[in-house]
Amino acid sequence: MTKKKYKHSVNFEDYLIEKLQDPEMTREYLNVCLEEYVKDNDFTEFMRSLELVIKARQSLKSFSEEINLNRANLYAIFRGKRKPQFGTVLKILTKLGYTLKVA
Repeated sequence: MTKKKYKHSVNFEDYLIEKLQDPEMTREYLNVCLEEYVKDNDFTEFMRSLELVIKARQSLKSFSEEINLNRANLYAIFRGKRKPQFGTVLKILTKLGYTLKVA
C-alpha cells in the first residue's frame, strides 16, 4: 500500500518527536502511555513510546551502546518481537532519567 503525501502535511511521528524535546511534555507523555498500558495491557505500545522518547534525544544506536544492550535486541523489543525483562525496562527508564513508583 502506497502512502499518499500531501503538500501541507506533517508526519505524526516526526511531529511527536519534535514535541518530545520538551522535558515536561515527555514526562506527561510517558505517564499517559503508562496509564494506557495499565488499561489495555498493550506492552508493545508502551515500549514504542519509550522508543520515541529516545529518538527525541539521540539515536537508538548510541542509546543501546550507553545501556550496554545489543541494538538488534533493542529494535526487536520496540517492534514487539521480543519481550524485555523487567530489569531492561528499568534500565531504559533510568537512563532516560525516570523512575517507576507505586502510587
